[in-house]
Amino acid sequence: MSRAAVVSRFTLAQRIEHFVLIISFNVLAFTGLPQKYFYTGWAERIIQLLGGIERVRFIHRTFAVILIAEALWHIGAVIAARRAGRDRGDMGLNFGDVRGVLGDIAYLLGLRGSKPAFDRFDYRQKIEYWAVIWGTAIMATTGLIMWFPETLARFVPGVLVPASRVAHGGEALLAMLAVIIWHFYNAHFRPDIFPMDPAMWSGQMELERLRHDHAAEYDRLQKAGQLPPD
Repeated sequence: MSRAAVVSRFTLAQRIEHFVLIISFNVLAFTGLPQKYFYTGWAERIIQLLGGIERVRFIHRTFAVILIAEALWHIGAVIAARRAGRDRGDMGLNFGDVRGVLGDIAYLLGLRGSKPAFDRFDYRQKIEYWAVIWGTAIMATTGLIMWFPETLARFVPGVLVPASRVAHGGEALLAMLAVIIWHFYNAHFRPDIFPMDPAMWSGQMELERLRHDHAAEYDRLQKAGQLPPD
């Protein structure tokens, strides 16, 4: 295949967002779990390695602010793209995704001979995207309640403080498991892309892969004359 046989997939701003998300998520996990399991030996060692519990809290809160700022930036970018007509709502879940799930199961079970024709994003990518949105909202809300408990207790029931602690820790574990089990497979360990999906780093996707993984998008772009020759 020619080197030129690629299509633009992600903008530079989107790739920077992804990189910031990777860094902030990993730092938050590395500094948050030792606080949750502070009574264990491994957590004590990490806390000591980072300079003590106050230093760990400072790092954790700093990257929490970074993550919240990125989330707000993303919301603004989506709104701007919608108003400019650049966003067609490709991440929205619909009944087509239900058909995609059922079709994919049938394909994997050998009940149909070809994969479903997915558009720009398939149901796995959409679910993962909305899981990040949901998780970030939960972690930001509960984290802020724990950060400013006395202030917020003036306006909300005090029981929300311990409830937030439980929800924050539980969502953190769920997010880590989702990344390890779901995202790592889809972005790294899937046989056809191992060892890594390069699209989020280069911003481009090979036409052959677009035809294979996103056949509906490929046909749509081809009819619109927006694809380079392969």
